[in-house]
Amino acid sequence: MEKINYPLQTNAGNYILFQYNEDTPQLKFVWLNGKVKFPPIKQFDDYTDTDNVAIIGEYANAKAIPSDYKWIGYFNTPNSYKLQSDIWLVSRHINIDVAKGTKFVFMTPSFDVMPVFNETMNGNNVRIIHSEQNGSYNLKSNQFVVLIQYITVFLMSIMLFITVTIWLNKENYFLSILYLSGYSPGAIYIILLKTKILPYIVISMILIILAFIAHDISPLWDISWLIYSACLVLFYIFLVMMLGWYFTFIYTVRKGGQKY
Repeated sequence: MEKINYPLQTNAGNYILFQYNEDTPQLKFVWLNGKVKFPPIKQFDDYTDTDNVAIIGEYANAKAIPSDYKWIGYFNTPNSYKLQSDIWLVSRHINIDVAKGTKFVFMTPSFDVMPVFNETMNGNNVRIIHSEQNGSYNLKSNQFVVLIQYITVFLMSIMLFITVTIWLNKENYFLSILYLSGYSPGAIYIILLKTKILPYIVISMILIILAFIAHDISPLWDISWLIYSACLVLFYIFLVMMLGWYFTFIYTVRKGGQKY
């Protein structure tokens, strides 16, 4: 954001807003609103509700901390190369000025980010920089990790398809006997759902609900991975149900034979 034409709506919701200059990206002005969580901190000094405080990484230069900020501790995140080099300047009063920098990072634990973001920006002209075009995503190692994730999901889907096919194929005599005994294909499919498939559907739905409840109790910054996982599970459930109908069809109507 190059210019602030309208005052930002600083009480728009739960969020944390980072502001920084492109020349010194490690030095970040941090604006908080509502209930948000900080990374783990090794605190060595106390502070009051009116103090502007500074939290830095182990490798950051403490001399870069402005005199009107009180240095209270380090980030306790030894495995984060980014936080270990950052300096966060947390102000008690939100006073955003582009003189501090024209780059921003907006994060919120809310389910949908954009409504909170748009309300906070209050009509100011911003250019959204997508994460895929910047930062650590550009590292070949990180791109390779994402590729591995896609390959893993693809292989899991193939394994599921093969496993369910073998499992349902073993029910051929059960399905044929029901058909020859006078049950319609629809009734046989209902029986197959209730006795074979439904228990797995119920267990999957319970796990999805528990995952969302856990996120609600202890919110994560990004819920998208949970939504993607739930959608993948729902897709697998749909796939199993369709395979169940297919095998019901081939071992009843397609099989033919005399019903009694």
